Amino acid sequence: MALSISFPAEKLIRMGQMNDASEVLEAILRRMHDSFTYRADYLAESHERNCSGSWDCANDECIAHDMFGADVHERMICYNCGLESRQQKYTSFLHYINACSLNYAMRICPGNSFDDILKAVMMDVHRTCDPDVGGCGKSNHMSHTLSSSPYLFPVILIRSYSLDT
Repeated sequence: MALSISFPAEKLIRMGQMNDASEVLEAILRRMHDSFTYRADYLAESHERNCSGSWDCANDECIAHDMFGADVHERMICYNCGLESRQQKYTSFLHYINACSLNYAMRICPGNSFDDILKAVMMDVHRTCDPDVGGCGKSNHMSHTLSSSPYLFPVILIRSYSLDT
């Protein structure tokens, strides 16, 4: 009940509705983080040029950020024209990964560490070089860099409904 009251405008947690454990954990971590962070600081723009978002936490005592917060810098550097675009900074408390992609990566990379397999799955995320900012429109992989490592790294497996897997 407390979580459904905490998110009245969102449909994340609703009274009388069953939620996945990951949805409940995400709601709890977001509420904990919000309680330590001023809204203005949470929505602040990055100090880095050409990068949207922010992972600045207003309080060093934020339990959610300290224990679960992985500060991610996402960007794309086009292999064709060299344009660096689609930069974003965000804090991720949970890491969602496609179960079929993970299974496939484990089959083609037997004996590799879980870290290497996650990197292989993340390299499979592609975006086009943004023509709106002078890019060429070619498909490229997104680069994800962690600037801080959390103590706990929850991985949530999501199911894909692909017919070929």
